[in-house]
Amino acid sequence: MSQQENCSICFEDYEDPVKLPCNHIFCRDCIVVALEQRQSCPICRRLCCNYINSPFLSITQPEESLHEQEGDPCFIYRITIHHNAQAQFNFFEKRYVEMITEALKKNLTFIIDPQYNDCCMRVKLIECVPVHQHSIYVCTVQNIQRLKIIGFSERNIKDSDSKLKYATTQSIIDNFDQETLILYQKLHICIEKIIEILSLNENAKNQLLALAGNKDEIQPEKISKHSLELLQTIQMCENGLLKWYYSTDINGRLGVILKHYESYLNYCQNQ
Repeated sequence: MSQQENCSICFEDYEDPVKLPCNHIFCRDCIVVALEQRQSCPICRRLCCNYINSPFLSITQPEESLHEQEGDPCFIYRITIHHNAQAQFNFFEKRYVEMITEALKKNLTFIIDPQYNDCCMRVKLIECVPVHQHSIYVCTVQNIQRLKIIGFSERNIKDSDSKLKYATTQSIIDNFDQETLILYQKLHICIEKIIEILSLNENAKNQLLALAGNKDEIQPEKISKHSLELLQTIQMCENGLLKWYYSTDINGRLGVILKHYESYLNYCQNQ
């Protein structure tokens, strides 16, 4: 069963042993108590949540019973989570409770599809707490990757009329040309003028310039990174800006950011 003959919690022979997704084995009673205190494996600290008694997928099921679907389980929700930022959700629909259970058993990640421009984000479970006898999961997730959706598939949920979606994805490659560099330089000049007018302290200046990047930058991947960070400084819920966070049209993205900062520059000059 395991290289270790005794339970690592009680140091006795296994009694009603169960295996966590990380493949570490414990007595059922021991691990239930342990996971009530901390939602991670006592040995490797991998997030694994106490879902042993989940009505959707039991932890004691053999691995081959897991659903091998093409793509990653997908949560449809119109939201932006900035790169590396975190957000909290309460999952109670049966299909999404099962989605979380599946993520816990596999790689701790799933897809959030905001239904903008066929783009999406891969998020990682940071914390997962089951409540109300596992009918709800309170989850904290972190955005780790921006992706483009290339296809969907579905599977039926047992004892339910709903279906769980799976998204097949690929990495986003932004499109760059000379116009991109010109827009980027114009944006940087605009931000420098704003800094001059506002007489910001050195720390504030450095933060804003760090977001803007170098106006002589010729490495496209850095321009893309800086434009996303600048976009995050604007209220994403206004003026349809949300779609630009997911867009692969970097010229369009830089265009709306430049328009915003030019408007702010005009405001500063008129004060």
